[in-house]
Amino acid sequence: MSNKDKRESPIVKAVLALDGYLTELERVGGKINSIDMNSDFDGEYVQKLMIRFTECGHGVGTEISNLSRELQEAQSRAESVSQGVRRQAELFNARLNEQNEKLEAFRSLGEKVRDLNTTIGRLGDDREQLVSNIPAFEAQLSSLIEEADSLRQSAHASRMRALEKNAESLMQTLQAVRKKLIQ
Repeated sequence: MSNKDKRESPIVKAVLALDGYLTELERVGGKINSIDMNSDFDGEYVQKLMIRFTECGHGVGTEISNLSRELQEAQSRAESVSQGVRRQAELFNARLNEQNEKLEAFRSLGEKVRDLNTTIGRLGDDREQLVSNIPAFEAQLSSLIEEADSLRQSAHASRMRALEKNAESLMQTLQAVRKKLIQ
């Protein structure tokens, strides 16, 4: 903004020029209005004032047109920037929704892993029951590993590095659990 302060924008220039013409118009108009036309007056002086007043009137009209054009251009630029921001907001919302969906999928996967872990933990004391359920546990682990890998790949494709790392870590932990369970 400091660079903008150093150089005047076209809108500011138009306003300042308009203000200059209006000030001069009022000054010259005041002089003309103060002349007593019923007394002796300098006709040449009044004619010069009238010409100057007309010039100022044209200047006011020109600067109003310039200001109007500059305001329209500024509005157009603002609308263009707003459209860009709107597009970015839509992209941001889409990205946020995608991220939330993937995080929800990861949370759901975590709950499934916790449930399986709880089930295996309950059977930990009953070796016979645990051994008889190994095929079911192995199938559940395989399914969870696939789900974690799918989520990892999806996160990688979406460039969600933290989620990708978390899914990779969970997948590796599940693979280690499966390996330990099979032994």
